[in-house]
Amino acid sequence: MKGQFKVIDTTRHIIEPVDLWDTWLEEPFKTQRPIKMDSSRVSMTVKGRPVSRNPNNFLVNPAYQQVFTDTHAANFSGQSHLSDMDKEGVDVGILLPTAGMYAIWSDHIDAPLAAAMARAYNNYLADYCKTDKKRLKGIALLPLQNIEESVIELRRAVKDLGFVAAFMRSNPVVHRLLHNTDYDPLYQEALDLGVPIVVSEATGSVLPELGVDRYPNDKFSHEAVSHTFELWVAMMSFFGHNVLERFPGLKVGFLGAGAGWLPFWIDRLEEHWGEIPFGHDCPSTLPPDYLFKRQGFAASAPWETGTKEIFDEVGDNVVVWGSQYPWPMLSSFPDELDNFIVDSSLTDEQKKKVLWDNAASIFGIE
Repeated sequence: MKGQFKVIDTTRHIIEPVDLWDTWLEEPFKTQRPIKMDSSRVSMTVKGRPVSRNPNNFLVNPAYQQVFTDTHAANFSGQSHLSDMDKEGVDVGILLPTAGMYAIWSDHIDAPLAAAMARAYNNYLADYCKTDKKRLKGIALLPLQNIEESVIELRRAVKDLGFVAAFMRSNPVVHRLLHNTDYDPLYQEALDLGVPIVVSEATGSVLPELGVDRYPNDKFSHEAVSHTFELWVAMMSFFGHNVLERFPGLKVGFLGAGAGWLPFWIDRLEEHWGEIPFGHDCPSTLPPDYLFKRQGFAASAPWETGTKEIFDEVGDNVVVWGSQYPWPMLSSFPDELDNFIVDSSLTDEQKKKVLWDNAASIFGIE
């Protein structure tokens, strides 16, 4: 707990071990396993071709290692993760990938290998969560190159491994945008299982990525642009292209870029949805504002101010908390919750919703 509040952190990244694929990938596929290119753990090749470009190698930064001394020494184990959660006042962590965000989703990886890699990753993550199943909650990586295999793996991950959501990249995999009807069986499976779709972005993959064309070697600009813009277009797919009208009970979350952009982007979509000639060909017949309040959610981040303004625009039922641990938090760890806790513009009931109630309802956490 943090003060009087129980806390669910919806954006906690794990740092996968360097031997993940050697240990967990099924034998017939081990010769095609990802091969590390350097010490970053996310620079790797699969089948001789890179699956990442210029990723953020923060793990070798001395300042970073100094802040997370114990965690580094423990090789980012499940127990060290729990120790950091205790320092932060976090009760439950929803676990997002790091290397896993790059490894599986490249168009040159064939469907059988992608499915085997997804199984390997999810089995590893389930083992990681065994450190404390009540506090560490897994999200399923899916082989999006093949929708049928994705449906099978999501069902296994939820029913057999106890995972609480399906993870999807915002970027197009094999040229499919997120409103492509090929994905409908996957969305139906998530709905049937009662788990949300979680969408996020990882700068530096080889998938099409907003901003990389203009800032190919500018890490600052690329990071600032890609995370937010990728979530914007993902949200446009779900809320402007009839996905959520076809699946009215499906929850979709947009994580990893804060929530301060929500008021602007919803207003922008609303304006174009209702305008002629802009809105006349919009497939969705229900307004984006209504759909987001009914089925969407986003994670507020430690650096953000103006949470009250977000609530005024979209309400306090659609915002959850997300620290982005352990992505560079050098100035705030382990106190990243402090600014939110002391925000006098929010009531205690609103803080309780963001820190626990909303996420507990979405992810089925008791």
